[in-house]
Amino acid sequence: MIKILGICGSPVKEGNVESVLEQALSHLQGHEAVETEIITLADKELNGCKHCNWCIKNQSEGRFCVQEDDMKIIYPKVLEADGILLATPVHFGRLSGLMANMIDRLRVFVHGNAYRGRLHNKIGGALAVAFFRGGGVETTLSSINSMFFIFQMIVATSGMYQLGAASFSSIDGRGKVNKGVRLMALEDEFGTASARLLAERMVELTKIVRAGRSGQSSP
Repeated sequence: MIKILGICGSPVKEGNVESVLEQALSHLQGHEAVETEIITLADKELNGCKHCNWCIKNQSEGRFCVQEDDMKIIYPKVLEADGILLATPVHFGRLSGLMANMIDRLRVFVHGNAYRGRLHNKIGGALAVAFFRGGGVETTLSSINSMFFIFQMIVATSGMYQLGAASFSSIDGRGKVNKGVRLMALEDEFGTASARLLAERMVELTKIVRAGRSGQSSP
């Protein structure tokens, strides 16, 4: 079973970012042996990394971090996933503070004595939703992808001239909305198509990685 985990870093529950992420992952329901799950950070207690370095020497099986918050729910799911799709709103040309905190807390997979390197060769996908065109979509996607590279993950893109996938929550990204339409990002056909293609590419890359591992284990 291929497991794709979507993490929504928007402070708005059931908003534009979560809706585009849901559409992307629901598109995979037609694929055999693909399981998807979405975690939203909006309702989570999630502290920033304290850089206390506890994880360097003190990790044990099932104990990732010294802090006791909702990251203890997220860590095992990240570990189990074949692909991780991070979705964030664009806030002042960058990813949200919620998403940044979550990414910083994944430090346990870089420095942890028990879990170091455990994201190696997992598939990473970045999804951004912006209100204004030119408001920082590419810098936001690039920031997330940089994290994937540091973790030695494999980066997926949509193939639509983007560093991942992106949608605008206003008409053509011009800051205007249709009255009465709350989820404007779903009106962006190009953006939602890029999100679906990104999810498909993540599944494709997972299959390639698995095939490679299978070949290596053969005599």
